[in-house]
Amino acid sequence: MDIIFARHGNTFSPGERVVFIGANEDVPLVARGEEQAHRLAGALGALGIVPAAVYCAPLQRTRRYAGIVAEVLALGSPPLTDPRLTEIDYGDWIGLTNEEIGKNPVQKENLRRWDDEMTWPRDANWGGSEEKLRAGLKGFLEDIHRGFRAGDIVLVVTSSGILRYFALTALGVDAPRNPHFPFKMRTGNIGKIRETGDAYEIPYWDTAPGAVPI
Repeated sequence: MDIIFARHGNTFSPGERVVFIGANEDVPLVARGEEQAHRLAGALGALGIVPAAVYCAPLQRTRRYAGIVAEVLALGSPPLTDPRLTEIDYGDWIGLTNEEIGKNPVQKENLRRWDDEMTWPRDANWGGSEEKLRAGLKGFLEDIHRGFRAGDIVLVVTSSGILRYFALTALGVDAPRNPHFPFKMRTGNIGKIRETGDAYEIPYWDTAPGAVPI
């Protein structure tokens, strides 16, 4: 079974100040973000791929993105929302650019470690906990395993931080040795996690739809 993971499209227009948004910032897609959803649907359709199901977070940026894909592919049923797919609450970083976060020496190092090493910052007031997040995503993967058959393809639309933790959770202790670590994904791009027996592998990550045989 394959799970295609998609990061939702753009939520900032060209020239806008790009800041951290998280679990509590329910912002819409901009026009470019909707175009990215159509691009993904076109790439799937061109390859004759019909997902057995489409999942997304409750946030409108993921619901709209997933909804466009489902509509263009005429899947016949709306995407399934799952709160476990909701983006991380980035706490003190919300509303700030990378440069603004970097003005504080402690937070600058926290940001570097998050970007490069996927280290959860302990003094940035992020919401929830890393342990609870990973447990939720592990449960989601287990639910997908039980709910679908070998050969099925499931599409999951979510946000940057959740995507990174899906890869980390799937690969476990081997994650830092994976060539895609630290699993960043640009808006509108996709990755795949493949279930192989009792393990997972990542054939590709942070790839533009249409650039690989999905």
